[in-house]
Amino acid sequence: MYCHKREDKLMFKEIEDAWTEDSNSYDRLVQTQLSNRRDVIHWSRELKQILGEEPLDVLDVGCGPGFLSIMLSRLGHRVKAIDGAEGMVDCAARNLKKESAEAVVEVEDAVELPVEAAESYDVIISRDVVWTLYDPEKAFVRWREVLKPGGKVIIYDGDYRRGEKSLKKSAWRLLSQAIILITERRIPEKATHSDDTGMFRKLPMVTAKQPEEDKALILKAGYKKIRITEDSYRNSFKRLEYWKYGYQGKKFRIIIWK
Repeated sequence: MYCHKREDKLMFKEIEDAWTEDSNSYDRLVQTQLSNRRDVIHWSRELKQILGEEPLDVLDVGCGPGFLSIMLSRLGHRVKAIDGAEGMVDCAARNLKKESAEAVVEVEDAVELPVEAAESYDVIISRDVVWTLYDPEKAFVRWREVLKPGGKVIIYDGDYRRGEKSLKKSAWRLLSQAIILITERRIPEKATHSDDTGMFRKLPMVTAKQPEEDKALILKAGYKKIRITEDSYRNSFKRLEYWKYGYQGKKFRIIIWK
């Protein structure tokens, strides 16, 4: 495993406190996505294509302000949404209620899943979560345990390595700030988790090349099959969100079968 157990609780608390501090900023992003017809249509089609029509038991790991949970609920799935950050859980609960979507929402460690029973979910899904985990190797093993036979894990993430500096990336980031200022009428705040100090700099995926590292850990965890593809929608230069946040790293999708 990546982390010594005695460090896990300290790392988990510091990371989740940072996400709670940033939760309002991410909530604004989710509000923008929920009001964007193109985004809503894409994610509805994407999830329906992967999951099918039959209602399933789905665990949304690292749910954030609840965007995927809302989409899944609208498609008729039985959803449990968890996040280690209390601020994110509060936002998710509020957004689910506002959108008349049903889901159980709780604070829970995405690595340990301490209250989840073995073989209890058809699907585990996450978006931009694996790179934030203090022990992704342990998480992949634990997620496999709580999946039903034949279940699958769906991961949306990006190659968010730190320290990859370039003139192109710096210029893109300045362009991003200008676009956000013009389109959202706000000055982008520096996210707490963007600081390369404290526990965030110790996260294993912060320096690992993704999705290559994901694949290695997934195969080690004993899954039956893995499929990795580019997230062409989130990487599309035709989307305004791409110009706002694409500098952070190339996005991908992983589907894993137990």
